[in-house]
Parts: sequence; structure tokens; C-alpha cells
Amino acid sequence: MTKAMTSAKTFDLRAPLLLQLGLNAEAVPALQKYMSLLWAANSDLNLFSRQMPQQELVDNHLIDCLLPLSQLNPKLKAIADFGSGGGMPGVIYALALPETTVHLFEKSAKKRDFLKQCCGLAPNLQVHAEIPLEFKMELKNIELVTARAFKPLDVILELSRNYYGQKGKYFLLKGRREKIDEELLFARKKFKDLKAEIIPLKSPLLEVERHLVLI
Repeated sequence: MTKAMTSAKTFDLRAPLLLQLGLNAEAVPALQKYMSLLWAANSDLNLFSRQMPQQELVDNHLIDCLLPLSQLNPKLKAIADFGSGGGMPGVIYALALPETTVHLFEKSAKKRDFLKQCCGLAPNLQVHAEIPLEFKMELKNIELVTARAFKPLDVILELSRNYYGQKGKYFLLKGRREKIDEELLFARKKFKDLKAEIIPLKSPLLEVERHLVLI
């Protein structure tokens, strides 16, 4: 059995769950192609552990990104994904929201090359290098900033201080509540008016602690 066949079977097993989490059926084939691209590129890019089984990539990463999908406004015009890496969650959200432009910010040239391949699956993707120092709401008409497994909260806000100052909104995928509370405590030393809503996310497959942080 080839890797492609194994990957397809792994994905097909979870396809009904993807729909339950709010993914449109029309997006499923492109998402499967993206996961195949991601798996094939990992040996070169080292996006995740080379020992990771394909099932874990789907169950612990793809599903993780889709857990808060129902919280995303489908009428958003533009989203920025900081530290896109291999495209989680930015590419996934671009596929889920085809009318929304998703800007991927990734400093690694090799990873950017991979993300540009993904533009063939989602033409609403745009790939950029470093997050600009003057990151403002007017830049690309960004209405929401998302990130997963990127930086602590204070660093994310510091990278986009102008955007935050214009009451920009954030949609951040985080893990343990204890760690989030620590990050918020530190961030409020720099951003005194910081308010955040923390929403627990329950994986239907794994006993893991996940939260969505809305700012």
C-alpha cells in the first residue's frame, strides 16, 4: 500500500467529523489534497515530527484547527495568520472560507515556498514574509489575526501593536489554561487595557486541553 493510499484512508476515516465541525462538503477534496501536500513536504521542511503517524496529524492538528471553526465569521473580508509554518490554521481557514482573503505571514523562505504551492488549492491565500513593523488594520484590510503554536500573547500583541491599538481582533488557538493565564498576566503588564475571552475547546477524539483566546 502506498503512502498516498494510506493518507487517503486516514483522511476518509475522519471526513464525517470534519463536516460535523462545520467544514463545507465542497472544501473536503481540497483539504485532503492539502494534507497530502503537507505530509509529503514534511521530510524536507520538518514541520512536525517525522515519527508522527498520519492519524495523529489529522486527529491532533487538523481537527485541532477546526474545533473553533463555528466561531469564525464567514463574512470576514481578510484574516492574517501569524507564523503560518505549514499552513495550520491559515490554509485550513482559507479552504473553509473561500470568500475570505487569508494572508499567511511566515519568515522561513522554504516554508513560504510550500505555502505558495497551497495557493493552487485556495486562490484566496496570499503569502508574505516577515510581519511588517507597522502592522495596521489598513494593511490588506485585515479584520482578524489568528495564530497557532506561534508566540506568547504579549509577543503577538507587540508584533501588531498598531493593529491592537486600533481595536483589532484576535483569534488565537492555545493549549493549557494555566499557560494562557500566565501569558495574560505578563501581557497585561504591557497592555493595561487588555481584555480576553477564553473559550474551552473539546476534542471529540483526544484527551487534550485546548482553548480559543479571543481578544
